[in-house]
Amino acid sequence: METKSIIGLTLVGACIGITIGTSIELIFSSLSSSSYYPGAPEFLNSFGNENVAVLIERLIYAAYGIISSFAGLLYRNETRPLILNTALHFGIVLICGIAAGSYLKWWSSSFDMLGVIITIVLIYLLIWLFNWLAARAEVKKMNQKLR
Repeated sequence: METKSIIGLTLVGACIGITIGTSIELIFSSLSSSSYYPGAPEFLNSFGNENVAVLIERLIYAAYGIISSFAGLLYRNETRPLILNTALHFGIVLICGIAAGSYLKWWSSSFDMLGVIITIVLIYLLIWLFNWLAARAEVKKMNQKLR
């Protein structure tokens, strides 16, 4: 893999991770109150400076996105069945999500943790569906050109 591709994948992954992370913050802030919370209060209060807490949170979102992007390279291995590549990728995404959530104090109970896992699964399914629809459209285009 070329350096340019690595840098591109890193930047795109970081941007996607930060975008998804901050979007989830907005959604949960909207559902819980009329105020915006840039993170779990328990996490934010564990720092002397909220700006430092938010910076660390954003770096974790970026890292999560980068890891997810590089995990996408699993799909390039065509010797493994697609379902295995998908399961491996999902496992990486889920484990990283649980690790990030634990550190960022996204839950205070098992029930809350289940909610976060369900959120990760739903986001994963939406992204997977989008990618599947895009691939299906590309296959249709190729088939039309062959006719």
